[in-house]
Amino acid sequence: MNGKKVLIVGGASGIGKSLALKASEAGAEVYIASRNADKQEIESKNTHCLSADVTVESDICDLLGQIGEIDHLAVTVKSPLVVDDFKNLNAEETRSAFETKFWGQYNIAKHAQHQIRKGGSITLTSGTLGQKPHSGFSTMSIIAGAVDSLSKALALELAPIRVNAVAPGFKTLKEMEDKVPLGLGTSEQMANSYFYLMNDDYITGTTIVTDGGALIS
Repeated sequence: MNGKKVLIVGGASGIGKSLALKASEAGAEVYIASRNADKQEIESKNTHCLSADVTVESDICDLLGQIGEIDHLAVTVKSPLVVDDFKNLNAEETRSAFETKFWGQYNIAKHAQHQIRKGGSITLTSGTLGQKPHSGFSTMSIIAGAVDSLSKALALELAPIRVNAVAPGFKTLKEMEDKVPLGLGTSEQMANSYFYLMNDDYITGTTIVTDGGALIS
């Protein structure tokens, strides 16, 4: 990663922040973008924080215009957590979640593709709920499945840019802790998968699951 330029959208906290630290320590010049990134303390001399809202297309264009060419893009944005039985779901809440988690990733990939250097990559974030739904989580399951499909389609259309996804498991749902073979995960653990996908130059169209074994439990 030495000398590489990395943009992490959603990098002000959680997995994105852990990934930013990992890439920075490996020698990359890191740009963190989120709604509140400009308020974050910069923890490394080669890390820059910029404010952008992925649900606003003009924000995305302005962000990319400030940064210029990049080697790797990782999108770790989180949507509002919509949990309810399907029959009771509020359609507006579902649309809002899609605006951030699906359309936000769609739009950043759409515009960033033109600025990714040869050998570069895009890594999106889906979720294990796309592969193993749980009752009450239909919105999150649908979004995760859509992001996985998007990454595979873009891997074909944007080659030789590599496009993959990471499906993180559970970090905070205490009711799942005893059901996962390795327990709840941490942001630092899950960031390893994004870092790997940036560095493996022969992997594309793949979703890596980092869930401590939740899918087999």
